[in-house]
Amino acid sequence: MIESMSTAPYVLGAIAGVAIVKTFFRPFRAVVKEGAVEACPGSYKDRPCDPSLVIATPQGSPVYSTVSGRVAAVGDKFVLVASLSEPVVVMVDGVVPEELEEGQYVGRGQKIAESSGRVYFGVTEFLSGGGSVAIDPASWLASRGQKIAHKNTNPGSLWCEGGRHIEVPQAPGRGCDLHEPQKGGFALLPVSVSIDR
Repeated sequence: MIESMSTAPYVLGAIAGVAIVKTFFRPFRAVVKEGAVEACPGSYKDRPCDPSLVIATPQGSPVYSTVSGRVAAVGDKFVLVASLSEPVVVMVDGVVPEELEEGQYVGRGQKIAESSGRVYFGVTEFLSGGGSVAIDPASWLASRGQKIAHKNTNPGSLWCEGGRHIEVPQAPGRGCDLHEPQKGGFALLPVSVSIDR
C-alpha cells in the first residue's frame, strides 16, 4: 500500500526559502534608502499634473533600481530603466547617477544613483498597440512588494502612502490620466488599488 504525502510542507518551505533569498540578496526593495513622501502624483508647484512621486531625502542617500532591466537612458540628473519582465520603464529624476551606460544591465535593488535632495519616481507602461500610459507609481510599487523608502523618515497620511491598499483620488486619477498597474508576478500579501476617474 502506497501512502500519500502532503506537498504543503514542501511548498511552504520553498516560499520561505525564496523570501529569505530575496531578503538577503537584494535587501533594499525600495526607491530610496531613506526619505519621506513630499507629494503624491497630481498638481505640484507650478505644474497642473506631475504623474511621479516626489520623495524628500537626505542629499547623497542611495537610490535603487526597482526593476531588473536595462538602462534605457541616463543623464546628469536622471536614470530610466526598462524592465525585462514587463513593458514598463521606471524613471528616477533629481539624482546623481552612478557610472551607468545605456544598455547596461541593472538588478532590482542595485544602487543606481544618489539623491540630490528630492527624488522624482515615475512609471510608464508601453501598450501592445502602440503608445504609453502613466502608471500610479505608489500602486505599482505596492503590487510588487516594494516600498517608497526603506526607512520612512516621516510617515504621513497622504493617499500614496497607503501601503497595500491605495485609493487614488479623482484629481490625479483623471487629471493625470493615471492607470492601475498590472498585477505583480509574485506577492505574499494582497494589494488593492482603485483609481477614481
